[in-house]
Amino acid sequence: MEPPLWSSLLSRVAIATFLLGAGLAAQAQTLDFQNYNAIIFNNLNTTSDVEGRTFVGNDFTGSNSSNLGIHLKSTISPTDRTFVVGNNLVGGNPINLQRGSLYIDGSTSGRIINYNGGGSTVVDHTIDAQLASIRDYAIGQSILLHDLAADSTVTLPGSQPSPTKFYATAGADGLAVFNVSAADVFSNSKGQQFELIPDAATTNIVINVSGTSVNWTNGNMVGLFNDNYWQGHILWNFYEATSINFNAHNFNGGILAPYASITTSSNIDGLVVANNLTTTAEVHLPDSNSLNAYAYEGYAAPIPEPGSAIFIVAAAGLVLITRNRRLFV
Repeated sequence: MEPPLWSSLLSRVAIATFLLGAGLAAQAQTLDFQNYNAIIFNNLNTTSDVEGRTFVGNDFTGSNSSNLGIHLKSTISPTDRTFVVGNNLVGGNPINLQRGSLYIDGSTSGRIINYNGGGSTVVDHTIDAQLASIRDYAIGQSILLHDLAADSTVTLPGSQPSPTKFYATAGADGLAVFNVSAADVFSNSKGQQFELIPDAATTNIVINVSGTSVNWTNGNMVGLFNDNYWQGHILWNFYEATSINFNAHNFNGGILAPYASITTSSNIDGLVVANNLTTTAEVHLPDSNSLNAYAYEGYAAPIPEPGSAIFIVAAAGLVLITRNRRLFV
């Protein structure tokens, strides 16, 4: 199985911060992003499950019981960084951590953590530095994806209620790129459902969403949006959103929203990267039912390079994917 698109954006790889002057070298920094399911820069409040690893830059504010790492592989080490908190846990009911350990820079507030995989609580004073690098990288990736030229189209409802259809037409690299408005897609009073229609060449999809406020009021994702493969190979880039409310709509695909506070009462099927997340529902890894058989390890990450190309760093070397890019004004 191919690695998920969002896994390739945030994975255990050497991540380079490029100096934009001509001829200047890159400075690489290794960060452990392997398998994170939720990367929240500020606060996370959940009353439910996160199936993969969880990174919280500030406070874990949910006081009800939560289940974390429940679909990570049974081979995960007890010392693995599966739950990272940069400041404090609030007091509350026990947290169940199925695999690995809690790494924390603040206080657990006396909260019980059931380490079902044999882990422990580890004091870590390096999380602030990790957070700064993760946030900068996520913002850089969001900008980079926003700059890609769109090659795919969305058909919106007209005067009568009808589906919102995403026609994905990829270039030679297999990547289909959409540019959509949050208001047109998520708050369209005529929208009945979201449908995905990819052509045979499409293997990955980026959907760039404009709008500082996103309020999902109409329509649900159906068909291929609910497919395990596409949940792992679609990335929704909310590049300028500061407020996102999915209400009770199940979200499919990875979410890159580095400035946003997200609120939802339904599941997210994919990676979520955001400033804050408040949820009463689950955050899922795609294909979680067969995850133990899925080699969910570190994959390549696209690195911005001056010019019109994206470099992907992989363990075996460099792979160059050329795309046309345009700047938004």
